Amino acid sequence: MTKPRTTVRKLLKTRTLLVSRRRRIPRRSKKWGRHKITMKQDALNRTPPKLVRRSPSGKAKRRRCILTRREGTTDGMIRFVAGPDRRIIADLAERLPGRGLWLSANIAALEEARAKGLFAQAARRPLTMDDEFPVKISKQLAQRALNYLGLALRAGVIEVGHDQVRAIIGARRAALLLQAADGAAQPRTRMRNFAHDIPAVEMFSRAELSHALGRDNVVHAALQPSTLADRFLIECRRLGGFRSVGNSRLGSDTEDERQD
Repeated sequence: MTKPRTTVRKLLKTRTLLVSRRRRIPRRSKKWGRHKITMKQDALNRTPPKLVRRSPSGKAKRRRCILTRREGTTDGMIRFVAGPDRRIIADLAERLPGRGLWLSANIAALEEARAKGLFAQAARRPLTMDDEFPVKISKQLAQRALNYLGLALRAGVIEVGHDQVRAIIGARRAALLLQAADGAAQPRTRMRNFAHDIPAVEMFSRAELSHALGRDNVVHAALQPSTLADRFLIECRRLGGFRSVGNSRLGSDTEDERQD
């Protein structure tokens, strides 16, 4: 009778050791396969935090225009810096090093600041500006705005086509109407009147929209509410100071209007 008892004791002892070791596995090392799988499952099952989208105007910094001496958000201004060759450079992405010279985003303010020598006065050294500088800024602003359309297409927050745009506007799921400036006048007018309560952009040609979206003959498009739509509208407002806006409804920055 002693042998079965010793056998049972050995089994119980072995089982106790296995259980204790199994419990110590997560504490001893995190490289075990079982613990790794548990961590992945916890990460997948964990609900992501709710993202709260804020208006870009609410997050924009405030700067003072070197011409009007009024303070406003950077959404309606352009940052300039002095280059190493004493030339003025437009820092549209607001990332270049050096002292920033902020000016209202329109060609009239640019020409007046150039005539009065305000850039050299603010930079405290002589600066030069090319004659085609306003044209370069207009092209760069247009390219920045069109880049947002490509990102919106990848994100799936843009609809292209007359019927698709009309359907999304009727369902009140559109934040912005986009139409080619050289499209047929009557269809554009009907669509603009149908989308009377949202901003409308008609500053780009059919070729520009088709190239940005990778499709042929793009005349009508609509952006859904998103950060990309907000950034696109901000870039179009800045571009409106250098290019004809046509029948666009770009809105205005109410915060700047209160400051005025």
